[in-house]
Amino acid sequence: MKFIPDSHARLWAISVFVFIAIFVCIICNMAIQREMTWLVYPVCSLIFAWGVFAPLIYRGKDGLLLSLGLLSGLILPYLLVLEQWTHTGGWFIPVAFPISVFAVLFIWITYAILTRIKNPWYASSAIIAAGGVLSLCTYLAILGLSDFAMFPWGWISFGSALGLALLLLIAGRIRREANNKL
Repeated sequence: MKFIPDSHARLWAISVFVFIAIFVCIICNMAIQREMTWLVYPVCSLIFAWGVFAPLIYRGKDGLLLSLGLLSGLILPYLLVLEQWTHTGGWFIPVAFPISVFAVLFIWITYAILTRIKNPWYASSAIIAAGGVLSLCTYLAILGLSDFAMFPWGWISFGSALGLALLLLIAGRIRREANNKL
């Protein structure tokens, strides 16, 4: 006997917990500060997470593409709402926008790699290489959109990722050749 027998019940139970968490945030914020201040962060985050993960919870593997699509479409509006409601302007375009765009791109590249490359060594190598390239792109985009003086983490992560990807590619090749000799 399962605790929660089907996807409807799981989604319903998680929805109830999310609603309770939102309600608790509202009560705590109003009781402590008598106005809505910090509750914007957890409430927006809970609604965003519920919206993105609900198809995955409800439909399992069949909901993965819908969840990825919702994540892709909702991440920028979510961050823009946070910036506007918290009156902390100035970080959406120069920082959040490039990071979000490249993160979503990385998620879709990872999905494509995992559905097409069956060898785990080659898939890992490709994912790490893509992460290094997109990390560098993110770094360069942030430098181009803002005046943030940053340590060259983009170049360091790019070089490290490509080095690790090359090592995994070589290890996968050696392992495949060793298996072919058997």
